[in-house]
Amino acid sequence: MCYNFNMNELLSPQLLEKWLKEAKEFKEKGDIRQSCEKLYSVVESLVKIFAEKKNAEAYQEAISSGGWNTRLLGKAAGELNRRYSKDKILILLVWDAARTLHREGFHDNCISIEDFEENYKFILENLPKIALKAGIKLKIEP
Repeated sequence: MCYNFNMNELLSPQLLEKWLKEAKEFKEKGDIRQSCEKLYSVVESLVKIFAEKKNAEAYQEAISSGGWNTRLLGKAAGELNRRYSKDKILILLVWDAARTLHREGFHDNCISIEDFEENYKFILENLPKIALKAGIKLKIEP
């Protein structure tokens, strides 16, 4: 199933930082499910922003098809990963980690604590570099 996401959804760094803070707070409270959802939302938004700023082919496809869907988000992450791999921008791996959190942690609610912690840590370690490459400075608390 594909979901169309509004093309006018590009979000401010302040909102992304708010979601990151909420992801951390949910994690600290033991609400893994909501932490997964917040972190996924940040990564999804960064993929969209990065794709738009770099005029990725997947971004153009999203415009012509009326919005984003999961396939196009993955395509954008892959394209940007290939484009910036020499800069150690691991956007495809971050996207895959975020999808795992979203699917197994939020939707299915069956992610192990170890898998959650590993993906959470990996995403937070790599977000600053991705955000900067997309032209956004994020304050990220571990």
